[in-house]
Amino acid sequence: MMKKSLVALAALAVVGVASAQSSVTLYGVLDIGIGKVKGQSWGLNNGEGYMLQSTGGGNMLQSAVKDGFNSTSVIGFRGTEDLGGGMKANFNLQSSGIDLSGGGTGLAFGREAWVGLEGGFGAVQLGRSSSVAAKTMGAFDLNGTSYSSALVNAGVSAVTWYGSSRRSAQIQYATPNFGGFTGRLGLTPKGNAAANGFAIPGTAKDRFTVAGAFANGPLAAAIVFETKSTTALRDAYAVGVSYDFGVAKVGAAYNRREAAGVKGFNPLSAGIGSTSGTGGGRGASVGVVAPIGAFYVGLQYARNTETNAKATELFAGYNLSKRTKVYVDYGRVSGVNAVAANASTATVVGNNPVPTNPSVLGMGVVHSF
Repeated sequence: MMKKSLVALAALAVVGVASAQSSVTLYGVLDIGIGKVKGQSWGLNNGEGYMLQSTGGGNMLQSAVKDGFNSTSVIGFRGTEDLGGGMKANFNLQSSGIDLSGGGTGLAFGREAWVGLEGGFGAVQLGRSSSVAAKTMGAFDLNGTSYSSALVNAGVSAVTWYGSSRRSAQIQYATPNFGGFTGRLGLTPKGNAAANGFAIPGTAKDRFTVAGAFANGPLAAAIVFETKSTTALRDAYAVGVSYDFGVAKVGAAYNRREAAGVKGFNPLSAGIGSTSGTGGGRGASVGVVAPIGAFYVGLQYARNTETNAKATELFAGYNLSKRTKVYVDYGRVSGVNAVAANASTATVVGNNPVPTNPSVLGMGVVHSF
């Protein structure tokens, strides 16, 4: 009897060690609220570029999943396994979006789907993941790249190079942290098919990205460079710096995008009026955000010197807890053209018109888990 008990205890100990060496976490972000574009009606979750079904009718496609105004609603699984010797195996699967307004939910893991290794050498990821530019420059959009983002609306955000903050078929490497400095390298091979949906094989090119970021104490700075993916585009680069004074954090950035300035580019219309949904131009942004207890309030301004688009963003929020907040975001753009309405078809979701110099307003609640 004693022998059987010892064997059972040994088996439980082995299971406990195995469990401690491997873990899988379910996580997510849920954002829901109401928003509107100037001249349009209030609507639940009028985010995602404010794609509003036009009077032409038609079916809302899965690609028209509507997010909240401040954040993208997602659900995902991430995990790690301790391989010993200081090495780990990691993975991340993140959904393409959740529509809390009832329009549908996509669970195709279209945002993150990668496996990697991590150790004293740094970390390697293979698959679809956030771009090097998004990971490097996202910190310099002080409201977290919301749909009111002055940087995005003026067309000077490095996070949205090529119309996306993700890269498919990407190999990405990050160095260890050296006293606050981290370097990143990315390679997106052109492959044999269309280059991640942005080009045909005849014009596609392998895409390389290199970045360096420093964050230690109140000071943060970064630089990123990405080669063009087709012969029709151009190399892109961006730099940013921020300093936290305690009572307020200030930041500034400069960015040259992958496409030359597109006259009339208007992200508030989900890319209609731009070229292949990508934003063009170059320009700078400045911003400030101040915490007041559980409250925060901020202001950002950006100007695109190629298109002469200027965007202003005001935002505020209250942190109910570490995982839940309420927010109000406002954005306005000047120097951009109006976008006409287009009716729905079997393959295209109709859009209501967006006026010249549009403004947008949204408010809601974000919960993370």
